[in-house]
Amino acid sequence: MRHSVSDVPFRPAVEHTRALASGEVSSQELVELYLQRIAVHNTALNAVVTLDPERARREAREADAARAAGRDLGPLHGVPITVKDSFETAGMRTVCGRTDLKDYVPDQDAEAVKRLRSAGAVIMGKSNMPAGNQDVQADNPVFGPSSNPWDTTRTSGGSAGGGAVATAAGLAAFDFGSEIGGSTRIPSHFNGLYGHKSTWRSIPLIGHVPYGPGTGRWTDADMACGGAQVRDARDLVPILQATVGAADYDGGFSYTLAPPRATRLADFRVAVWREDPSCPVDSDVEAAMDDAVTVLRAAGAKVTVQPATLPVDIATNHRKAFLPLLFGAFTYDRTGLTPASNAALLARLLQHPRGDAGPALRGTFQSHYHWLQAHALRNELRQRWFEFFQDFDIVLMPVAPTAAPAHHNKPIDRFGRPYEVDGVRRPYWDQVKWNAVANVSGGPATTIPVRKGRSGLPIGLQAMGPGGGDLTTIEFAALLGREVDGFVPPPAFV
Repeated sequence: MRHSVSDVPFRPAVEHTRALASGEVSSQELVELYLQRIAVHNTALNAVVTLDPERARREAREADAARAAGRDLGPLHGVPITVKDSFETAGMRTVCGRTDLKDYVPDQDAEAVKRLRSAGAVIMGKSNMPAGNQDVQADNPVFGPSSNPWDTTRTSGGSAGGGAVATAAGLAAFDFGSEIGGSTRIPSHFNGLYGHKSTWRSIPLIGHVPYGPGTGRWTDADMACGGAQVRDARDLVPILQATVGAADYDGGFSYTLAPPRATRLADFRVAVWREDPSCPVDSDVEAAMDDAVTVLRAAGAKVTVQPATLPVDIATNHRKAFLPLLFGAFTYDRTGLTPASNAALLARLLQHPRGDAGPALRGTFQSHYHWLQAHALRNELRQRWFEFFQDFDIVLMPVAPTAAPAHHNKPIDRFGRPYEVDGVRRPYWDQVKWNAVANVSGGPATTIPVRKGRSGLPIGLQAMGPGGGDLTTIEFAALLGREVDGFVPPPAFV
């Protein structure tokens, strides 16, 4: 490479595109750099689980040739990336962490993957995740766990944990993923990245396979969204430009990204939701909140801490809306919650009724009427948030109660995993509660790496915005990220 700067693999994707456009670097050189880093570091991290180096090299050559020929280029032209292993990739194994798909090679791309390729991205491989997307760490019986590059004894987060690790450790320019309850935001928080959950239904999930090959061609899981994990918040803009838009079967419907509501921190109206009794956060997260509020006030932003007009509390959002909708979505999974596995789950929960077992039991066996009640509440809350965002541009709140915890090895259906917040034992699934607010509202949310905690692990916050306000949360994250730690490469992988 013509660059002699050692931080090239950690540069933002937008800097890669500028360097590619100026001829400072070629796509082939970037691909070789990342492939080399995967060869050196992936064994320790287990972030990239399927790799197709020859195809990546071929596509990089084609990208360079297209640029040299003066063809029209997409916003990600020549940028090497990874994709979460829940998206179908034509000719490339798509396992979704499931033993029944360990040899599945699709003959078509998921819609989002097709759009990424059309934008010029070079897809080098697939990133690790939990089986069927259903955990807060990336671990599965096919590939095993991904490890956090800041401390390999800690979890990567989930479900898009492998992609967060690959991005943070400089193994790819970014990772494109999905989420239903914090799956992009939690790993971004744990690994020190900017992560984005898009506005619900703005990115089609056709070809997203947790329900199994075939069903993903027609059915989006309720609340599921596309997203990405990046080293610079503004990397998210070309990713959304490439992937946002109605599916073909939506006919004349179109989707246009609204411009950011403000372009200076001073002009943002920020509601700070820093605490809720049903999901306490530890002192590291509180310190990150303090840092962010100090920066925002110094910049002249209008900051309101714990506004009385917040449309919902964490407990109501989680138990009355999110969990019934989530388990309604999971129950549809024909490879997961089948009648036989439902019976086994019921038996286990009756034998060991602890932690989150009760809500899981109710959600799995709920009636359609009960689901409709949750759906009605969801729609009511969406309207309340719409009204709230007439007075505010951003809600700044925690991502998870702590930094990345240690790996666990207990199956998802036992509900007895250890998890502590400042020494107090809490339910394992508390880790998704703050994220579930945006999943129910349908609005976008972007994580910001703010500081390091007492253990040296990254601590992030998230900015939630109004539906369709993706560029508002991204711009806010970019501006705030400049004034706090922002992305910092994990020292062991520089």
